[in-house]
Amino acid sequence: MIVADASPLIVFAKIGRLRLLKELYDEVLIGPVVKEETIDAGKVVRALGVEQLESAMEDGWLQAVRLTGEEQELMQRLSDRSRLDNGESESIALASARGLQLIVDDKEARSMAAAAGIEHIGTVGALLEACLREQLDLEELEVTVQDITRILWLSPSVVAEVLRIAREAKR
Repeated sequence: MIVADASPLIVFAKIGRLRLLKELYDEVLIGPVVKEETIDAGKVVRALGVEQLESAMEDGWLQAVRLTGEEQELMQRLSDRSRLDNGESESIALASARGLQLIVDDKEARSMAAAAGIEHIGTVGALLEACLREQLDLEELEVTVQDITRILWLSPSVVAEVLRIAREAKR
């Protein structure tokens, strides 16, 4: 099980690879803010991939959960003390309070998660994990990373490192 911020969900849905998250983590939790950002707002603008998010919710492996009072307080503290948006603060609060791994791409959100001791991964890291677990082959990883660069800015050094690790593991 993992907690997801909006960006990785949107990216995976846009490239048609949302199902990888189920294969990797079995269940994905999101809070109400992330649901609003991804599914509700996505439906309004007919965003590419929103039907995959809706299907995942219907199938039950993507689950929108209510925040406890403690989680709401933590979310508010994070929002007040940082430049994180509400979705990132919500995702960090959920992962922290529930002791779960977090998938998030925003650099500041990743730093906050690290400072809070939350195990976290980004979209490209999850793709690497899928490749290492043989849910994607090396060619699929390379193509998928290229697809993502059309949607999301990726550090060239991160891309190079991920591809290096995958190629070495496949030798």
